Parts: sequence; C-alpha cells; structure tokens
Amino acid sequence: MSYLLENPLILQLIVFASIIIFFWSLELVIFSQDIKSKASHSLLNAKFISLVLPVQMLLSTVVFMVANWTVDQSWGLLHLLPITENKVVYFITAFIAIDFFDYWYHVMMHRVPWFWRFHQIHHSDMEVDISTTVREHPGETAIRVSYLALIVFVLGVPASFLLLKQFIQSFINLTSHSKVKLNPKVDRIVSWVFVTPSTHHIHHHYVLPYTDSNYGDILGIWDRLFGTYTSMEQSSIVHGIDTNMDAEENSDFKNLVTRPFDGERIHSTNPVYANKTSLKSVK
Repeated sequence: MSYLLENPLILQLIVFASIIIFFWSLELVIFSQDIKSKASHSLLNAKFISLVLPVQMLLSTVVFMVANWTVDQSWGLLHLLPITENKVVYFITAFIAIDFFDYWYHVMMHRVPWFWRFHQIHHSDMEVDISTTVREHPGETAIRVSYLALIVFVLGVPASFLLLKQFIQSFINLTSHSKVKLNPKVDRIVSWVFVTPSTHHIHHHYVLPYTDSNYGDILGIWDRLFGTYTSMEQSSIVHGIDTNMDAEENSDFKNLVTRPFDGERIHSTNPVYANKTSLKSVK
C-alpha cells in the first residue's frame, strides 16, 4: 500500500483494471452474452492498451511536471481567485473548470477533421461495452494528454488534484460505456448532473445528429447548457459510425491503427464531411 501511494499512476491502473473486470463480468451475467464472442471483442479493444499506455505514461509525466511548476510559481487562472485557502471550494471550482474544458475537447475531436480521424476509431466499435473505454487510438491519446497539459498550465492545478479528478473521471468513463444502465426514472434525474450509460450510448449511435450530441465527460450539464443534449429510446440505438459499418473492417486491429493515415478510408458523420441535421428536430 505504501508503494502504491508513492506511485499513484500504478494505483490508478489497478483501480481502472478492477472496475473493468467487475463490469465485464456483470455484463456477461446480466445479458447472458456468449463468453467467446465477448472475450474476442474485448481482446480486440484491449490490444489498444499496448500502444496507448506508453504514450499515456510518458505524457502524463509531463502533465504532472507542468502541474508542479504551476504550484511552485503560483501560476494559472485559479491562483487569481481568492479560493486557494479553502480546499473544498478550490476543488469544486477546479473540477468544474477542467470538466468544462474536457467537454470542448470532445466537441473539438468531432469537429476538427484531423482530430476526428483518430477519434472515429473509438466510435467504430459496433458493440459498445465496458471494453470500449480502452478502444482509443494512440494518436488520440497524444492529443488528449497534450491538451490536458495545456489546460493544467492555463488553470494552474496541483498534481494531487489531478490524481483525484482522474479517479472520478476513470470511473465515470468506464461506467458510461457499460451495458449496465440505470433505471430510466433514476437516469433522467442523475443525467442532469452526471454522464450516464444511457446518455453516452446515444452519443455512440451511428448517425447524426446523435453522434454529435451528449459530449459530456463527467458532468452532463454542459450539453444542456450548449444545446448538444439529446435523447432517444435505448432499444433504437445502433452502435458505430454510418460511413464505416463493415463489422469485419471494424474488428481488424491493423486496419483500425492505420485507418487515420489513409485518406481514402476516412469518412465521418461530423458536419465537416456530411450534411448535419439540426438537433432541434430530435428534441
């Protein structure tokens, strides 16, 4: 335990893996899934870890170095506010601020063509479950963690805050991809504050405008504030992206890794490439 507390990144990975194993098993039991097909699907997604983890660990080190520097220099927007002495107020303010920027990061990954090249690998999963969480192209990992380093530099937050925030974020991200969902009545209440599996699965629906909705990372309030929230019947959700609905192609690891660099294989449901239906038509 002493070693884990001194190496928080290792502790985070252990917690992350424990949550995945728990929900993976729960999905298997509740939905009576075929264990061979589920294991095959999960193994495909798990392969991305071998490419993502080195990038994540390297750039996370940079993030923590930036965080420590901002504290030493009292640098960042948060240091301009009279809240640094009150740890509770500081944590809540910093948490909301970073989650706000995380929302816009997700929007950017859909709206900027070059970024979408990498992010669409995550959306190409046609059977979203707990393992989909780790289905991230290393190119997106580099963009995501570099963006975090920039936000940490702008806001000025300590490494200890980042670790706690990452624990919360990991839990929400994992559970939001899980097939295990809340009771609809409970979900309608909780989704006003937090991202839930039901709201996030809509984001994984294969066609616009649903693909470009429900961008929230932890807090669900941003989608409602900025008009990107939508809802639909869970039974009507079809996972994937409509321009890449070939199951065989989307289960080929080599193809998925190289796809962002092949212009002829890049298609998108985002408004840069396709006609966008207004969200107002489905609210």
